[in-house]
Formats: sequence, structure tokens, C-alpha cells
Amino acid sequence: MTPSIETLHACQSLELSWARAAAGASFPRHTHEDYVLGANLGGHEHVWLEGRELQVLPGQVTLYNPLAVQGSCFGPEGAEYVGVHLAPETLRRVIAENNLRSTDQPPSFEQGSLHRPALFAALLELARSPAHEQEQAQLLLYAQLLEQPEATPGEQRPALARSLGCMRDHLSQRLELDHLAGVAGLSKYHFVRCFKKATGLGPLQYHMQLRLIEARRRLRRGRHSHDVALDLGFYDQSHFITAFRRTHGMTPRHYAAIYATGTARMNSR
Repeated sequence: MTPSIETLHACQSLELSWARAAAGASFPRHTHEDYVLGANLGGHEHVWLEGRELQVLPGQVTLYNPLAVQGSCFGPEGAEYVGVHLAPETLRRVIAENNLRSTDQPPSFEQGSLHRPALFAALLELARSPAHEQEQAQLLLYAQLLEQPEATPGEQRPALARSLGCMRDHLSQRLELDHLAGVAGLSKYHFVRCFKKATGLGPLQYHMQLRLIEARRRLRRGRHSHDVALDLGFYDQSHFITAFRRTHGMTPRHYAAIYATGTARMNSR
């Protein structure tokens, strides 16, 4: 059972939602192409994040960098939280337009369960702002986010980097372990062990997450969910719907409809 998610705002820059999790609700281990932020309004969340187990209490913020693998479950009282998915390109644009750094590349932040009252307040203000104040609230959120401590960059093993490149080049088909291990130049045993240790997911599960990320991109561009499922090599529409809903808490058609509505509203202004 996944939390109930009400989308408040959706555009190419960010997705803003208000979520309610019943007792025992959970998200399996998954990843996103975006920065993912949450403001815990009530209840307790137990998070698994790249090998660490964390507790998220009311008043705390969760922050995950793009492609961080995380999963979570909620306590017996359930939980309520504001969630934001923020496209890396948005931060890249803000950094470049305002000369905030020597490079316009989006940063990698300290992530996990954080006590950041100002960032918590910015997330809550974004969720509560009327439409005519959304731009201001978004800018205030970006300012708070860009003031967060950055993570120490980790060293990525060349073998795993090769396998990840292969996964990104083959999003329209299922890949076999033999092929991925061969690309990495490792035995299947060592490849699976090293990949799971580095990412928190097995290579086949990670490749599925990359395919779902691509599915979201295509749905946002207006592609029909049936065509997306076919183009990305899912067995059938049912397989695609099940995989998408497990990670995103809604069906592909619902996700596409949210973006279609948001685009129509923007075009009518």
C-alpha cells in the first residue's frame, strides 16, 4: 500500500504534492531523476537511503539527490507530508542566471533526514501559496536549497560507470545480467555484489528505475501511456502500470493527466 498523493502543482520545473500515508504504507526502494524533498508534517517515517537507515520525525526535512536510491515505510499512526520533485535543470538555470557558482552544474547536497527549519518553512510556504504567489515561493525554496551543505563527492568505479552507461543507452529493452557484467568486465557474482553495495539496488532493478524515469519524461511530453509502455519494452500495459504505480503512487495515465492539466492552465494565461 502506497501513500495517497494529491498533486498541487506540476510543471517541467517541479512537482508539488501533499501526501497522506496510512499505517503500514510504504514505498519500495526506487530512485528519481530529480531532487526529492519532503517536509514531515506529522507521523514517523522510517527511511532506507543508500545503505543507511534513518528516522524522520515531525518538523524534519528529507532531501535526496538525483538518482539516490531510497525506500520508506510509515509508523502505526501514519504520516502526512509535503513533497517536491525538483528537476536538476531548474537549479542549473538558477545558478547560471544569477552567477551563484563558478560552474552551472547542479550541486550534490548532504542528504537524508535533516533538521533544517528554514527549508521546512519554505516547503510549507510553497504548498500553501496561491497561484499568483507560486513563482515567489519557488524562488524562496531555491534560495534555501542552494544554501544547504554539499555532499562530499564519492568515487565512482569505472566498471560500474560502464554498466550504468550501457543501461542508459538501452532503455527500450530488458538487459540480461550476462551482458551487463560483460560490459563492466566483472563476473556476474562480483558485478551484482559491487552494484548492490554502490547503489542499494540490484542492476536489473536499477535499470527498471531508469526506464521508469524515461517513461515519466515521455508522459510529460504528451505521449500516450500505451505507446510509452511499448517503446520502453514492457511486457504489456498491465506490467507498465504496476511498475509505475509501485514507484510513483499513481498510474501512468493519472500522471500524464496531471501534466496535461498543468500545461493547459499555463497556455490559457
